[in-house]
Amino acid sequence: MDRRLGEKLAEAVRDLNDKMALQLSLEMLERGFSSYEIFEWLMEGMGQVISMYEKGEYFIADLMMASRSITDVFSKVLSSYEIGEVGSFGRVMIATVEDDIHGLGKDMIANVLRHNCFEIIDLGVDVSADSIVEAVREKSPDMLLLSGSMPNSPERMRESIAALRGAGLRDSLHILVGGQALTETVAESIGADAYSADLMQCLKLCYRFMAKGLEGEGK
Repeated sequence: MDRRLGEKLAEAVRDLNDKMALQLSLEMLERGFSSYEIFEWLMEGMGQVISMYEKGEYFIADLMMASRSITDVFSKVLSSYEIGEVGSFGRVMIATVEDDIHGLGKDMIANVLRHNCFEIIDLGVDVSADSIVEAVREKSPDMLLLSGSMPNSPERMRESIAALRGAGLRDSLHILVGGQALTETVAESIGADAYSADLMQCLKLCYRFMAKGLEGEGK
């Protein structure tokens, strides 16, 4: 298949050209691209948008415009995916774990997700396992993002995940972890569903978790 079509789709998202993004997505589907492949090119374009935002070349309004473009493709082209209520890809709860008061990374991720059609529940910093369990029980998020940069943060995350399992809530949500104290191997060992090393990866994983059946199609 013609890789140039995918590159053009990524460029359309980057350039905030929603009509072109929709047109190219439809053309790619007709030419035999899978929904997963189209999604990957959309994320490539979104990654470029986020990079430009981080450099100060784009603003929050531009992030929102790019997100609307992707939402449009999801609803009109990738119709086999369920994306939740209009204007929201899902409810994300985010917290920096107990004994860690570093909130900059968490706040940046929350801000970007909020402007990309996700509902955000921010529990703040230094959040105990019991508080996380109580919040999950009360708010029923689709995803839980745990951040931590201290040496003991992985253990605090493990405790939180174990507490959710003990409360019968673990299987009701996807859990992503990130921060300087984490690696993919550590994330797997503490029972998380995924590890995010940076902002773009986090956004991509959140979209992926909310696109039902996506990983199965892509593998």
